[in-house]
Amino acid sequence: MLGKQLKGSNYITGAVCLMDYLEKVLEKLRELAQKLIETLLGPQAEPEPELIPIPVNDPKRRSHR
Repeated sequence: MLGKQLKGSNYITGAVCLMDYLEKVLEKLRELAQKLIETLLGPQAEPEPELIPIPVNDPKRRSHR
């Protein structure tokens, strides 16, 4: 009975290790796919920074209104 429990425990441990390994492989594949897409299409477009209006104290502008 004890032998079966240990053997079953090894299967579970092996399955967990296999799942961790598969997750790492999938993550590497995602990274490689992203690099390939960036190489073919260029990097992802970054949003342009929003311009912040700067108040100007200019008497010349006031006289032209």
